Amino acid sequence: MDTSTQTQQASSAGHAARVPWAAVVVYTVLACGLAWLVMLPLWLGNGLSSPMAMPLIGAMMLTPSVAALIVTFTMVRPAKKARYLGFVPFRPVWRNIVLFLGWPIIFLILAFGAFFIAVLLGWTTPDWSSSSLQGALGGDMTVASYMAASFAWLPLTVLMSSVSAFGEELGWRGFLTSALAPLGFWKSAGIIGVIWGLWHAPIILLGYNFNRTDLTGLLWMCGFTLCVGVLLQWARYWTGNIWPAAVGHGALNSVTSLTFLWLPANFDAAFSTILGAPGWIAMGIVIVALVLLKQPRRQLELAGAPTATVPASDRAEN
Repeated sequence: MDTSTQTQQASSAGHAARVPWAAVVVYTVLACGLAWLVMLPLWLGNGLSSPMAMPLIGAMMLTPSVAALIVTFTMVRPAKKARYLGFVPFRPVWRNIVLFLGWPIIFLILAFGAFFIAVLLGWTTPDWSSSSLQGALGGDMTVASYMAASFAWLPLTVLMSSVSAFGEELGWRGFLTSALAPLGFWKSAGIIGVIWGLWHAPIILLGYNFNRTDLTGLLWMCGFTLCVGVLLQWARYWTGNIWPAAVGHGALNSVTSLTFLWLPANFDAAFSTILGAPGWIAMGIVIVALVLLKQPRRQLELAGAPTATVPASDRAEN
């Protein structure tokens, strides 16, 4: 074994053994700072009512990727950059396929489950006639036609949303998950969930998602990102890469609006949708199941060498 190979392996082992806190801090500052910079025109202009709102939100979703690439290539500099960022490995392939196909179904169940939880707990009054949605659609389309079209186009909308969600996931489930891996799954998921929620501040404080322009809106968002972050991070651990997490993120963004079918006008997202308390309960049930099943059962393999937390004979089943 030559000296350069030994140096590379030692570097990889070092990266896997400790948290590069300086890089984590710089990444967080970069991602959040760039997000505020991108959203600045909305703060100086008409806010979310601006015709530029959606394009700028799309641009904001790229800022975690930009920050991740800068920090990975200039500060962390791991020997296996593609693995560190979560581009690989892609095997076993079947795990990726299961999540690619399963996430839309899982998040549909969670989103509608959250709605029914809100109804059962008396947090929202359902509009079973869908009159609010019909009013929003006007006379050009019926609710039945809208829902049929929405479900028919769901595979395409999930695909499109996954492309934009990848801009975030390269940062959250890519760089940051790898960087914080030495802390273990649950501690790192908690830290990432909070950072991810705070990163949304430039749009949440404009009233996005929760129609709250104060700290409470940001707290609601952090609660949501903590819960969904556990599920998406589990996907990174289970498959080793970020692609299923990107599809899961895209599926979540695509199916959430479908639950508006029976929501009344001027509903409170914090108490009637997957974004708020009902969603925390629904996703909390899944998280408890992961804990009971002792998931995830292995660590990330950042240096290319197996670092499973279970015996080698059990890895194929985990």
